[in-house]
Amino acid sequence: MADSMRDIKRRIKSVSSTKQITHAMQLVASAKLRHARNRADARRAYTNYIIETMHMIACALENEEPNVFLEDNGCKKDLYIVVTSDKGLAGGFNSGLLKFAAETMQQSEEKAVAVSGAKGLDFFKRRNYEILGSYIGDSDEADFSTAARIGKAATTLFLDGKVGGVYIIYNRFVSVISQKPTMVRLLPLTVDEMLNKADEIDTETASGSYKAESGVLPVPAQCMIFEPSATYLAAKLIPSYINNAVYGALLESAAGELASRRMAMENATDNADEIIDDLSLAYNRARQGAITQEITEIVSGAEAIK
Repeated sequence: MADSMRDIKRRIKSVSSTKQITHAMQLVASAKLRHARNRADARRAYTNYIIETMHMIACALENEEPNVFLEDNGCKKDLYIVVTSDKGLAGGFNSGLLKFAAETMQQSEEKAVAVSGAKGLDFFKRRNYEILGSYIGDSDEADFSTAARIGKAATTLFLDGKVGGVYIIYNRFVSVISQKPTMVRLLPLTVDEMLNKADEIDTETASGSYKAESGVLPVPAQCMIFEPSATYLAAKLIPSYINNAVYGALLESAAGELASRRMAMENATDNADEIIDDLSLAYNRARQGAITQEITEIVSGAEAIK
């Protein structure tokens, strides 16, 4: 009985220590999540301006020669940029995304990956995928310089004809309790896709050229003159758009990772509380049983003496 009680006390102490760790990680994730969401909100104004400008240029491109970013280069290999986390303890954040990525990539005859995050890199290495780039660091602290490196590398591969399509797969932050695996095609773009980018504009932070009441950008091809040409401006703007799209995916993924980790650590802390309660109840029962047994032995000894 004494050994059983000591084991229970040891387990209570162990679970309590684990609870302190999970609670601390929950608080850290909560603080970082607020910061990540603020950074995502701050990016929207810049994104709006790029999308508005792309819409204007797309209208003019219909009357000009095709742009290299808008043409199929003939290569059959597709590049998938997969954004995962570097660390674990984030629930199903990585497993759900990697399953989605593996299923989605089946649509390509030839494929290669560029991976952000150690978890994704391990996943694709074990499955012998062709890896054209890996970016390991603090995945919960999205950095624009990393996004620019990824975007530039993908753009160079496309322009050199080594890949025919560039896609990015990431967890889109929906809410604190929900992240949605999402795939977006980055290259090649089409004029229709550039025109449809107006749907992505945040009306609260858009500039005056956006007609919030109609939900449609004005068609500017008849009233805008581009110098030196819309094609030239598109060649300069599209790489910036791609870098910004990658950066947005990193920010969304970082927010999703932190939200998922916060929920996982909160659940772990709650489970630790339940285990401690159960162990405390078992300890009290064992203690009461030991006391009852001791009293019974004393009473039996007293009766035997009479």
